[in-house]
Amino acid sequence: MTAPELAGAAIPPSAPAAASAPRRVALVGLFVLLLVSLAARTGFAFWEPPFDGTVRYDDVRALGGAYWPMNLYLGGPGHAVSWVTAAIFIALLAHGRGRVLNLLGAVPIGVGGILFALVITAEALPFAYAADPAVLPEPEGRELFDLLNAHLDLLVPAIIGSQLAIAAGVLAALIGTLLSKAMPRWLSIAGVVFVVVFVALPTGTSSPVAAAIGYLLQVALVAAIGWFGLRAALGRR
Repeated sequence: MTAPELAGAAIPPSAPAAASAPRRVALVGLFVLLLVSLAARTGFAFWEPPFDGTVRYDDVRALGGAYWPMNLYLGGPGHAVSWVTAAIFIALLAHGRGRVLNLLGAVPIGVGGILFALVITAEALPFAYAADPAVLPEPEGRELFDLLNAHLDLLVPAIIGSQLAIAAGVLAALIGTLLSKAMPRWLSIAGVVFVVVFVALPTGTSSPVAAAIGYLLQVALVAAIGWFGLRAALGRR
């Protein structure tokens, strides 16, 4: 066997394909994680009592012992994981003229999503204890609810601030996809309009039906971003 033949035999032609397989599995797994986390927080959003600025004792008490575990294991993680994975897919969409905007947008989305999840989860804990008759008798529990509701404004800066950080990041990323054509133009424009309307509307002014529709549109937008980020990363743009 000649030297060229030996050199050729030492490098199997299938090596590049084998090397890319773990990456493909990881990317698909990440997208599945995004969908699961979106489903988790959507289910939680429609399960928890409606919030109009006040957490009510009777609403939480009616949920029994499920209120805190649902917040701790479903609602909080669902928000954190969905926004972090969305930030990763937004970074994977970064290329061309919109590259910088995508990368800059991914940071506040990930950080803001984690902060938002932590705040809303921490907010639920004292209400869960106050509504638990094994911790406090009902009269004392109702008094604590009144006290906690009177000071909910202490959490407003963190909640609104993290939401605005996420919105700013998504807006920057969507503009980046417009410049780079990383997603269909109509989807990027529709996403920009949705984010602007979301930020412009005063908190708590929407009807329950409108709020539910808006939430589902947000989930659909995040899922679409993840899908096109997956396609870009797999090289099937």
